[in-house]
Amino acid sequence: MSDTSTTPTAASASAPAASEDLHSYPMRRGCPYDPPAEYTGMSEKAPLSRVRLYDGRIAWLVTQHKETRAMFADAKLFSSDHDNPAFPILAEREKNFPEFTQELFGLDGEPHRSRRRMLLPRFTNKQVERLRPMIQAVADELIDELLSHETPVDMVAVLGRPLPSRVICQMLGISYEEHELFEVHAQGIMQAPDLEQAVRAGQELLDYLVQVVDAKQHDLGDDLLSTLITEQLNTGALTSIEVSKLMVALLIGGQETTTSMIGLGTLTLLEHPDQLALIREDPSLLPGAVEELMRFLSIADLTTLRVATADVEVAGQTIKKGDGVILSTAAANRDARAFEAPDSFDIRRSSQGHLAFGHGPHRCLGENLARAELEILFGTLFERIPTLRLAVPMDEVSMKVDMTLEGLHDLPVTW
Repeated sequence: MSDTSTTPTAASASAPAASEDLHSYPMRRGCPYDPPAEYTGMSEKAPLSRVRLYDGRIAWLVTQHKETRAMFADAKLFSSDHDNPAFPILAEREKNFPEFTQELFGLDGEPHRSRRRMLLPRFTNKQVERLRPMIQAVADELIDELLSHETPVDMVAVLGRPLPSRVICQMLGISYEEHELFEVHAQGIMQAPDLEQAVRAGQELLDYLVQVVDAKQHDLGDDLLSTLITEQLNTGALTSIEVSKLMVALLIGGQETTTSMIGLGTLTLLEHPDQLALIREDPSLLPGAVEELMRFLSIADLTTLRVATADVEVAGQTIKKGDGVILSTAAANRDARAFEAPDSFDIRRSSQGHLAFGHGPHRCLGENLARAELEILFGTLFERIPTLRLAVPMDEVSMKVDMTLEGLHDLPVTW
């Protein structure tokens, strides 16, 4: 952490006065694929700024790449422990998150490393490469279905949501037959307008998965859930509830994020026809295009929250123990100190070092799977439907607002 001067300090920063003019957070995007305009001005002034959350609490918003990356890496000073009362949340419904995601997202140290060790073998690049034929078959089938509809058709509903849902179900060993049930409840956890509905969605999804885990014990196969049952549940390392909560985290992580990327990624490519033309001319550019989409869109910008475990100085500011910290991947990924012309979408640039997947101990477990799904989907979609285009003006596309992940409610397309 030496490059951000993050060393414990006895100094303490005084709390801002109630009348201090602070930005309210989160801030809204003006365009589906651009970060809030306020980020630029804040980043130009300083690496981190204080913002006011919905409940009146003050948190630090980190907007420059160097500091964001370093703070991601230091899980001891910047904790992901959702059970900590000081942990920042951005909406009332997020009080519900620890109950259903604490088994993975909200852990630190050895408990977190232990959970990742249980899961990581299924998400290595080698394992994901073996899944590519299956992902390709699902993409082909769903594009067939898309083409069978009269236009305009909502691409999110027909393609964006089913593809990652079917893939993660097959990986986990969960039947896709009841996909509407767990999709609705997963969305409820992430998007519910109030705490009561979020709690109900989370509990119904957990109840369903407890039944799935119990039934799976009598029908083991070559899938992640079977492995967890054999190696963790049957050995007493995890309880049935703990395994079920891991399934909640994996379903949400494997489904909602990629759904958002498919919708926003398609929109971005359609709105940048020069870049799309490059992919059509040279499909070998697809992996770089996916990395650039990840950097450019940063859909998980509102999820990378931390709480300081000690007084620490960062870039001349004192973050006190118990202060909430928001590591803005969208701001960091548009930082001109890290990327030339960062607001330009350029699939030929090197996006190496982007923070869309986070960094450090909590770096996204499913990044290899997300890359494979997006490369296959975009490559196949634009090859098979070369005339694909928006069916409405872009300003009529329905953005997700006040929700945990950036994205689109729907994407009407035609061809």
